[in-house]
Order: sequence, then structure tokens, then C-alpha cells
Amino acid sequence: MLKKHIIKFTIILNILLFGCSNKYIFDHSQNLEHTLKEFHNSNSSTILVAAHRAQHTKYPENSLAAIQHSIENNIDIIEIDVRRTKDGKLVLLHDSKIDRTTNGKGEIEKLTFDETQKFNLINSDSSDLVQKIPLLKEVLEIAKDKIMIDIDIKGAPVKKLYETALKTNTLAQIIFFDSEFEVLDSLLILDSTINVMPRAHSKDEVEMIINKYHPKVIHVDPSFYNKEIENLIKNNNSRIWINALGEPDNQAAENNFDGYNKLKNSGANIFQTDLPVLLKKYLHKNENVTIRLH
Repeated sequence: MLKKHIIKFTIILNILLFGCSNKYIFDHSQNLEHTLKEFHNSNSSTILVAAHRAQHTKYPENSLAAIQHSIENNIDIIEIDVRRTKDGKLVLLHDSKIDRTTNGKGEIEKLTFDETQKFNLINSDSSDLVQKIPLLKEVLEIAKDKIMIDIDIKGAPVKKLYETALKTNTLAQIIFFDSEFEVLDSLLILDSTINVMPRAHSKDEVEMIINKYHPKVIHVDPSFYNKEIENLIKNNNSRIWINALGEPDNQAAENNFDGYNKLKNSGANIFQTDLPVLLKKYLHKNENVTIRLH
């Protein structure tokens, strides 16, 4: 009899705790499965949204909280920056120094991981949330089976990056990005099947990238991007990654969506943004765009 009451109480407690909030019961593996399907389908009309340095307008950039918030808001891709500490640990940090993003000072490659943990990441909203520089390994474990990850390689050793992805079983959901082709080459030597994202600065580079890498996605700059570039990339079965950073995001923050509208009409189909939730809502309202919201 007592056992029955305990079971009944447990069921009621679970309903109270989890039944009223989708973020607790949403199956993020389905979200990732759909994102990967769209990412690998160059003919898809779905625009994917990438959160620059994770959801960093609400939480510290490249923090566990920013990553978790991106997952809970069903963002398609998180962009993160990876560097190496003095003792060889792979951590998330955009700058070569910790000065801007933490309450400490020093070059990350001259600090051990334990030394970095003495400092807190700086919150953009001045809240009391305490966040530390995270290890790549724990970030991948959190993101596993939930969200795609774009790793911006900030001088981190590629072999260790690759091994960490293998150990966490997250390789299939990762895009490796670097502006230097040599870095991508060294990754592809390790595994020719991984997703790399080269960056092009001209039509000639786009053509070279297509011929050499046949990538699933190419990062292009708005400075030279046009209809000819769009057709060239799409006709070679690649997606087009473009930044909404800067003016488009700044305009959107002021309720002016001209920049987003221009990007949408450009034919690019992965947008990197500092305002991923706002961009998703904007795209969702537009009748000419296919985008998933949960």
C-alpha cells in the first residue's frame, strides 16, 4: 500500500516539475536530427540560424549558460571559439587574452586551466550569475545530440580537437571553421569525412574552395556576395553561411528589419547572428521563408 502511494506521489511530482514547461520535455535530439537533415540538403529552403558565441546577449559569450539557453530556444547552430591553455586544455574563449571577457587578466596560453577558474566570465546584463571559462569537452557533452556546433579554431591543435569530438561522439554535429586553408587541410588529413567550412573573400576563392573541398557549407562575406556567387555555390551543392552581425543585427535591435530582409532575399541559407531568437521570430513571420520554431 505504501509503495503505491509513493509511486502516485512520484508521478504527481513529475507532472508538477516537468509537465508545465516544454524546455524540460522537448526532445532536442529530434531538433538536431532535423537540423542535420536540412544542413545536408543543399536544395532545402530552410534557413538555419547560428548563434554567434552562443546566446551571448543574455549570458556571457562562450559560456555554458549561453550554450544551454541556445539549446532551450531551439537554435539550430551554436558558434564557439576554442583556444588552448598553458597545460594543453581546450577551452572556449574568443580573444587571446582573458581581459575583456573575465574579471582577470592574462594570455590564455600562459595560464593553466586551474588558473583560469579563479576568474568569472563577465555578464552582459550585470546579473549575479557566476560562469567560468568552460572546457570544450564539457561543452560538447552538453550539446551532444541536441544542437549543431560550429567550432572557430583559434589556434587550438587540430588533432586534439578531433580527438575530443571523437571521444564525446559529437563529430557528426560539428562544423570546423578556420580562415586558413592549411588548418582545414590538417583536419581533413585526419578524417576526410568531417564537415569543414572554408571562408571565401572573392569569386576566385569560391571556385577554388568548391574544386578543392566540395564542402557542405561556405562562409562568404557580404562585400563580394551577389547572385552569381549564390548560383555558383548552390549549383555545387553547398550551403551559404553569411553574417547578420553588425548593421543587420543592430537595426533589428531597433525594430528595423531591413538588414534581415536583405539577407533573406540574398539566397544565403545560414545566418550567423548575435540575436538568434529575434532572427528566428522574424524569419518565422515571413511567408517566403521556411523555418522551424518549436
